[in-house]
Amino acid sequence: MKLFKQKKGIALLAAVAVVAIAAFGAYAYFSSTGTGSGTATVGSSSGIELSSPVVGDLYPGGVDVPVTVTLHNTGAGNEYVDTISGVVVDQAGCLGSWFTVDDITYADYLTRDTTAGDTDTAGTNVRMNESLGNQDTCQGLTLDITWSSN
Repeated sequence: MKLFKQKKGIALLAAVAVVAIAAFGAYAYFSSTGTGSGTATVGSSSGIELSSPVVGDLYPGGVDVPVTVTLHNTGAGNEYVDTISGVVVDQAGCLGSWFTVDDITYADYLTRDTTAGDTDTAGTNVRMNESLGNQDTCQGLTLDITWSSN
């Protein structure tokens, strides 16, 4: 009977040894190197919408008239805006060159990046310059200002 118990003990010890060796074997590995590739899509810049209300009461040689320009980023990403410029469009003999629209340095107002979907405003001035000639063709007209940025 003693021999039988010793055989059971040896068998148990052998089984534990096999499990222990197998467990260490389960953590064995080969080292390797590898390569691969992927893709990324970069979005595109979208236009900034610039608009202003009607600027009224401009007279030859008159004072600066303030105007608020609204800037709207319609895109899906941030857009960089530096300078906003305006030009009065010629109409019916009234020359745009008779007007001055002060540039807006957008960085003076906020950061130069406008976040996707954001709307902001900035102020500037418009004036009608004295041309040293007859500017009657401008009387009563509502003139367009074309705004651009950067």
